[in-house]
Amino acid sequence: MIQIDDAGWGCLVGGVFLGIYREETGEYAYREIPVSIFYNGNFTRKAYLKAAYQITPRLLDALKVPPDELIIVCTGEVLTGVRQYLTEHGYNWKPGKITGPLQEKIETTLLKKLNRMGIRVDYKTLTEKQGLLFWHCVRWLKGGNLNGKARPDREKLCKTGWSTFRIWADMPYSEARKASKSLKASLRKERLEQYSG
Repeated sequence: MIQIDDAGWGCLVGGVFLGIYREETGEYAYREIPVSIFYNGNFTRKAYLKAAYQITPRLLDALKVPPDELIIVCTGEVLTGVRQYLTEHGYNWKPGKITGPLQEKIETTLLKKLNRMGIRVDYKTLTEKQGLLFWHCVRWLKGGNLNGKARPDREKLCKTGWSTFRIWADMPYSEARKASKSLKASLRKERLEQYSG
């Protein structure tokens, strides 16, 4: 059985990794959706779905997956493109929750990338303390000064398409926390009004 999962969707820094794993043999491969796909216009247009779609055959080729082998695909948003590819090309797949070896491998892949970039966090912080991970990412983005502004050389390594990115990049951390909560509440209200109207 094959599993496909992602890591990095909720991380401010870097792209998103897609990983594939064969349970019986322990074979593992991954590909990265580059961070540029999460810049302003690209993120708004959901370019990550097309990128995931285009990466899927490379993942399948890496493990030589035949169309009749069962594939379990995590239900994450970014994997919508993977699910579309599998459906359109006649693969045997179903959605499911991914735990165990693949989840650990794909998250470790992300962790190693963050560490190489200078964001020193451990596996527990990455997987269980998302608030602390975010704090580390903002601190890194601002070159260590949480009350400063983002370093331009580091901005290009972040998901600038997030609706709250400019808030975190430009405002002191304590002010950004308040402004971010306010913006998210406003966006939620707008979405609710759209659906109820």
